[in-house]
Amino acid sequence: MGIFTGKTAIITGGGKAKSIGYGIATAYAKEGANLVLTGRNEQKLIDLQEELKSCSCRSFR
Repeated sequence: MGIFTGKTAIITGGGKAKSIGYGIATAYAKEGANLVLTGRNEQKLIDLQEELKSCSCRSFR
């Protein structure tokens, strides 16, 4: 169990690889957070959401 298990975080700008939002999203997911992802490019958010499925977190865009 991670430190964010049962918590929900809203991440802005999470769709672009190598961005701060992307890094935060992946770190929080590894710690068990549920995520709400926002950004300008829907396809990149979809790609990130697919990546995060391996962390067993819930993510919404």
